[in-house]
Amino acid sequence: MSPLLNVRFILAFVLIGVVTTAVSSLLFNPQFGFLSWIGTVFSDMTVLRFIGVVLVVSTAVALGYVAARLGADPAQSGLVPVGAGYTYGRRLISDPVTGERKLVTRTADNALDDLEAMVGLGNVKAEINKLLASLEVERRRRAQGLPVFATSRHMVFTGPPGVGKTVVARAIGDIYRSLGVLRKGHLVEADRSMLVASYVGQTAQKTLDVCRSALDGILFIDEAYSLTSAQWKGDFGREAVETLLKYMEDHRDRLVVIVAGYPAEMQHFVASNPGLASRFTKTIDFPPYAPIELCDIFRAMATEQRYLLPLGFEAQLAPWVEAQCDDPRWGNARSMRTLLEKVREAHALRCARDVNADIAQIEPADIESAIRES
Repeated sequence: MSPLLNVRFILAFVLIGVVTTAVSSLLFNPQFGFLSWIGTVFSDMTVLRFIGVVLVVSTAVALGYVAARLGADPAQSGLVPVGAGYTYGRRLISDPVTGERKLVTRTADNALDDLEAMVGLGNVKAEINKLLASLEVERRRRAQGLPVFATSRHMVFTGPPGVGKTVVARAIGDIYRSLGVLRKGHLVEADRSMLVASYVGQTAQKTLDVCRSALDGILFIDEAYSLTSAQWKGDFGREAVETLLKYMEDHRDRLVVIVAGYPAEMQHFVASNPGLASRFTKTIDFPPYAPIELCDIFRAMATEQRYLLPLGFEAQLAPWVEAQCDDPRWGNARSMRTLLEKVREAHALRCARDVNADIAQIEPADIESAIRES
C-alpha cells in the first residue's frame, strides 16, 4: 500500500463519501424544501434530478482520480509523509561492497545505500549514524509529547578535494527531505564568485539570491574560507558572510548550510566571526583516501563504465598514487577519474589499430600509457 494511503486517509475518504451521499440524497429529494422551491421555477423535476446526479457522479469520479494519482505517486505532489522511504534503526557499515546506484529521486534509504557503497569514509559514516540516531530520537519524543529542543544542523566539512564532501552533502539533503526536516532537500552549490560582487551594494543581493534558491534545502559553500581570507580594503567577502548569517537566522528552520574546505583554513574561517562559531558547531573531517582505497575507487569507476581491468593492476597503480599524494593539485577520487579517462584514450588508440582487440578489456599497457601522460 502506498505510504499516503494509510488507515486515516482511507477512513477520511470513506467519511467524505458517506457525507456527500447523505447531502446529495437530501438535496435531490423532491420532498426537501430546497428542491420544492426550485420546482416552482423548473417544472420538469426529472431533468433537474438528472443534472444533479451527473454533477455528483462527476465530482466522485474526479475525487477518485485525484486520490488514485496521489496514492500511486505521492512524492510527485510533495505529499510523502514524514519518515517514508526510511527504515528506522538503519545504520551505515564501514566496509561496504563497492558499487553505485543512479536514482533520480532518492529516499533516505536510497541515499544511505549510496553512502554505504562509497569506499572508505568510516569516520564520515559514523557521523551520519549519529545524525540518524538524533533524528529518530526527536521523532519518538514528539510522538510521546515530550519537548524537542532546536539544534543547529549547519555543518563544516573539512578535507582535501575529491573525497566525497559534495556527495555526502547531497545525500544528507535527501535524508532530511525524506524525514521531513527539509521540505525539498535539494543541494545548491556555491563558491565565492557566486556570493561576492565587485562593486558596492551588489554583494548582499548576490548572496540573498543564492540563499533564496537554496531555501528548504542545503546550501553547500565550497572553499568557504575564501570569503574571509582577503585582507585588502574593498573586499566584500565579509559582507557576504554577514548577509548569510542574517539569512540563516531568519530562516533557521528552512535552510541548512554546509561550508567546506581544507581543515586549517576552515578553522580560521569559523573563528573569524562569532556568528559563524555559534552556528557551525559540528565538523566532519574527510581524510584523504589511502592508495589502496583509490585503487578500489578506480576499479568501481571502470566497472560502472563496463571496462575490465587486468589482474593485479593495483601493483601497477599504487606506486604512482603514492607519488602523487604530496602534490597540492592532487584530487583524490577526481584524479582517479581523470586517470581513467586517459586510460580509455590509450585503450581506444590500441583497439583502433587492432580490429580483433577486446574493446572491453583494459591492458596494463593502457594504464602505463596513461600514467606517463599524467
